Amino acid sequence: MGSFIKQIGLVIVTSLIFISCGSNSSNDGGTNGEDIGNIFVSSNTTSIISVFNFSDLENITSVQFGTASNDADGIYYNSTTDRLYLVSRSNNRLEIYDGLTTSLNGTNLNLLASSAADFTNGRKLAVSGNTVLVAQDAAASNDQQNRFYAYDVTGGTIRLITTYDPQINLWDMQFHGEKLYAIIDNSDSLAVFNNILANQGGAVNADQKVQIEGILRTHALYYDEVEDIMFMTDIGEASSDSDGGIHIIQDFSTKLSAAGDRGTISLSDQIVISGTNTELGNPVGVSYDRSSELIYVAERAVEGGKLIVFRMPTASGNENPLHTEKNSGTSAIYIGD
Repeated sequence: MGSFIKQIGLVIVTSLIFISCGSNSSNDGGTNGEDIGNIFVSSNTTSIISVFNFSDLENITSVQFGTASNDADGIYYNSTTDRLYLVSRSNNRLEIYDGLTTSLNGTNLNLLASSAADFTNGRKLAVSGNTVLVAQDAAASNDQQNRFYAYDVTGGTIRLITTYDPQINLWDMQFHGEKLYAIIDNSDSLAVFNNILANQGGAVNADQKVQIEGILRTHALYYDEVEDIMFMTDIGEASSDSDGGIHIIQDFSTKLSAAGDRGTISLSDQIVISGTNTELGNPVGVSYDRSSELIYVAERAVEGGKLIVFRMPTASGNENPLHTEKNSGTSAIYIGD
């Protein structure tokens, strides 16, 4: 009887958590085999991941699922395998969940596999084929060591391949072919590693570092290779909830090449979304849907966490968001296929 009462209590607590973290949109979105959406958002204050469906801007829907992590950051979804990859900061491991499209809204996802507790203060992840790279941000818990952890995820298992020690502070990164773009935390700069996975492990140096004029402290990036656009966020002062911005660099490859190593991409070569109308304080994640020309931002400082959506601008300005969704502890964002 005692065990039964405990189980009922857990169900009630879980239900209360989901109710308190619901978004402003309708959450009667498709589950159990239907289209759940393709905007995946993690949280570093709850065990919930949210999935938003923006296919109809007049009827935005969302679903929420529970995970084994109470504090998560990097997130990625593979639509072919229906598997979700999550960087767990509370468990210090990479986690794989499956069966999202067959799970009911508000239920806990099945934890398919997890790594050992290899890292602490994990941040974002980047995916190249069957390799998942996790960024460890320097902290007292890891002896102030920034480090990349490379995992093989073939067949739904997780195996640590090797680790790399870059000479930069880490946060967000993304693969572009063999290249890895990585923001340099606590700075205004971007690092480029031409073929990091070809290294056996150990110390690695960026092949190129470029300053992005106008940024105070960058946290997130997203590169669209089809349109050759780089998006980078500026959180400004971490203590402020009103000085964030999004820096957009079109014809990025040309401008990156022209800047060279230790060069600068000037403010005049960028489009910047910033100002009091934007609701940007600490934008910690960013992604872009080229089909709709919408920019999705994971905003952490404003109202405890939000998903903010902008239309692609043609010039710098103090833009009003197209749409906002309150989402507790918003920490990372991924747009699926």
